[in-house]
Amino acid sequence: EEEPATQSESEKPEAKEETKEETADDKLAKAEETIKKLEEEQKELKHKYLTALADVENMRQRMNHKAEEDKKFAVRSFAKSMLEVADCLEKALEAMPEEKRKADPNLQTVYEGVAMIDTVFLKGLEGAQIKKFVPDGEKFDPNLHNAMFEIPAAEGQEKGMVGHVVKSGYMIHDRVLRP
Repeated sequence: EEEPATQSESEKPEAKEETKEETADDKLAKAEETIKKLEEEQKELKHKYLTALADVENMRQRMNHKAEEDKKFAVRSFAKSMLEVADCLEKALEAMPEEKRKADPNLQTVYEGVAMIDTVFLKGLEGAQIKKFVPDGEKFDPNLHNAMFEIPAAEGQEKGMVGHVVKSGYMIHDRVLRP
């Protein structure tokens, strides 16, 4: 009878070892599962971090672009008011026909003075990136021109062309200041 007791006692340590091994296998499986979850969480957090970083960079670039645009066009309202001066100078020059200037040397002197003022004024506008354009004879573009009225096309002229300019147009940088 001693032998069966010995066998059962010898079986007991093996059972304990199996329990220990199962417990170790369970612990290893749990550790691997935890590692997998942490790696997934790390990937997700890294993705969120990179997305946030990209968003901040995009916002910075948009703000820089907007600041540049604001700086470029800050003089827009002032420039519009100065266009009235340019129009007055242009009309003053148009009001002195060449025949009258030739007949009166004083009128010629006044014309030359107004022409010089007009030239200097337009150079000042160009220094602020404001450029005059006269579309007479060009194809009508609603983005650049403002139609006041429609006139029949002259002989030899195709339809849709600018036939008469009432007021010259002006551009500030690449935008229309006045059509």
